[in-house]
Amino acid sequence: MEKLSNSVEFEYQFTTDKDSIPFDLRHSPAIALRVEGILTIKINNDIYFQADIALLEFYLYLLKWGQTNKKGGVVHEFKYYSLEFDEDEAIISLLPFGNSARLASIWEVNKLYNVFELSYIVQKLTQLTNRLGKDIENHYDLQKNTFIGKVPLKG
Repeated sequence: MEKLSNSVEFEYQFTTDKDSIPFDLRHSPAIALRVEGILTIKINNDIYFQADIALLEFYLYLLKWGQTNKKGGVVHEFKYYSLEFDEDEAIISLLPFGNSARLASIWEVNKLYNVFELSYIVQKLTQLTNRLGKDIENHYDLQKNTFIGKVPLKG
């Protein structure tokens, strides 16, 4: 089988600042939707997805997905929904098949061929999870563990 050579990059920029979250609410799951930013997914340097989303909520979905994968050693589908949007379909999905996977989004900016080697895309999503979690803690002076299991996630 021919080696897949698509590349993916995940970038984000916070659009809310630390001061927009009152100090007394920094330990409340209710602020999960206040941690917002623009998430950009680039495939082969072309923008595939770009939207202002609740980044803490997205992080919690990624974390849950990563923990599920570690338990069974099998890579499961990743689906991101948001409480902010009443969507029946996932906003962002990872759809594994065999040793490959593809990204899907109902908000794609450009239709791009995006089949990746499964180990590559899992590694990129794991790196994103780790980086995003640290950046949220640093930017907002929050403890991400405060929100794990306390913010309702669909699916």
